[in-house]
Amino acid sequence: MENATVTINYESFQSIVKKANKYDELVRTKEDILKKQDDFIEVLCNCLEKANEQKVSSNKQYFIAEGIKAICDRFDFDLKSEYGELDEGKAPKK
Repeated sequence: MENATVTINYESFQSIVKKANKYDELVRTKEDILKKQDDFIEVLCNCLEKANEQKVSSNKQYFIAEGIKAICDRFDFDLKSEYGELDEGKAPKK
């Protein structure tokens, strides 16, 4: 069947196009969700690593607070209602 020609009516062609477009949109949506998830995990890992590297507890607390903020942003939590007043620690000096 090499070099075969197939004829279909316009409605069938349009149906195929619609399904292909819907599939492409689903793939893009899935990729967007996976990218957001990867970014979130990377932020959390960086916060944990940086907190672990700190010698001063207020600097550790700063990175822990950053991780908590990332969790709240990711899952649409209200920081104040979930945790009340958050001890944000102190950012380490460069």
